[in-house]
Amino acid sequence: MQIISRVFLLSFLPISLFIYWKLIRKQRGKLWFLYTLSLLFYGLGGFQFIPLLVGLSLITFWAARRNLIWVGVALNLVALGFFKYWDFGAYYIINITRLIKLPILLPILKVALPLGLSYYVFKHVGYLLDVKKGRYPATNDMLTFATFSVFFPQISAGPISSFQDTGQQLRSLPERLSSDNAYRGFFHITIGLAKKMLLADRLSSILALGIYQFDSSGTGLINAWVFVLLQGFRLYLDFSSYSDAALGIGYLFGVTLPANFDNPYLAKTPSSFWEKWHISLSLWFRIYIFSPLSRSLLKRWGSARRMLAQYTANFITMTLIGIWHGANWAIILWGTYHGLLLNIWAWISRNKPQWLDTKFNHVVFFTTFMLGWGAFFSPNLDSLVIITKDLFGLNGLGSLSQIYQRFPQDLLIPLMVAILIALSGSSEAADMIRVRKRWFAVLIGIVFALIIMSTGEPTDFTYVQF
Repeated sequence: MQIISRVFLLSFLPISLFIYWKLIRKQRGKLWFLYTLSLLFYGLGGFQFIPLLVGLSLITFWAARRNLIWVGVALNLVALGFFKYWDFGAYYIINITRLIKLPILLPILKVALPLGLSYYVFKHVGYLLDVKKGRYPATNDMLTFATFSVFFPQISAGPISSFQDTGQQLRSLPERLSSDNAYRGFFHITIGLAKKMLLADRLSSILALGIYQFDSSGTGLINAWVFVLLQGFRLYLDFSSYSDAALGIGYLFGVTLPANFDNPYLAKTPSSFWEKWHISLSLWFRIYIFSPLSRSLLKRWGSARRMLAQYTANFITMTLIGIWHGANWAIILWGTYHGLLLNIWAWISRNKPQWLDTKFNHVVFFTTFMLGWGAFFSPNLDSLVIITKDLFGLNGLGSLSQIYQRFPQDLLIPLMVAILIALSGSSEAADMIRVRKRWFAVLIGIVFALIIMSTGEPTDFTYVQF
């Protein structure tokens, strides 16, 4: 069940809110209800994985209390590695052992990836490392931690929050729903619903027309660039719509979740982009990977090699972000590509050329960033080679007229609106909520009703698969 599906918005959510605010008065009772509700929501996506979720949550709580931090971190990462990367690793180990004629055989298990595993494992690991660093003590409230671990609006695709923030809110849930939280919640959900159903899913329909094909001869420069631009805008609207809806649901239950997007396509540098795109993941890697790694390298290499330490930490961190996204060499190379972009722009910034703060810089960065989507959306390395050649025009120009002939006219307006919104600087729900007029609230209600009545069920959110 998705958080913007009809059954969720018209049944699961209103019934849950009625019980939460009207039938349960005590704070502890609300917490128990949130925990049970979250497990129910999670179970509707796969009851067989509830023991893993609950088990890792209890192990993390116990490891922090017993000061067995690295045991807890290791068990969480082993679970993530097994479910997400076992088959990927086993495939290559089998091929290598065949070449060197060693009798090492690993089974290809074809295990399903549990819903939200990458997200709640990172919440657990972040909590353990925070306790290790003394940022706050290990909690003795198992129910609060367990609810933080499984909180259903963010279990599928984030945002990844810290226990210091979300856990503290869960400890002191409000007695009643404030009018401000009610407005914020309904507004965020409506904007998320509109971005997903009216824009992101319409771009998916355009991509389904087969504008670009990963065939051996390539499709051409024009087709490839149309493909990566459409995919880039679609992915942003798809993921930011989920984040808007997740924040909205949090508000309705009295919990403020961290923002996950801030108009990323207006960024002029790679570092600025990663401060605006999937903010919670970028922040997690900056705190727990980049900062300690760069400090360690600086201590080892000395201040004379300060920039080398930063460049190395950038490269390793972004490669790990690529690995986090999936067991696919193309997407791993997408991470390393962004590591290179970060380092190139860091070097350029040190030299401060005249064009650095101009529109030319924005265009150059936007182009190089969009180029990276070719790797992100390539199913394998062979496909990556094909689309890279196409993006650089090595397989011909392609055919704009062919794209136009295939393009349904009813999708032209959604396409233009999607691009304008993504580049407007006001594409997040948090940007639009600044308008606090009665007519605007009525308009939002009408938009919500029209979308529910006139559209079907949404497609799956892309980032749920990670």
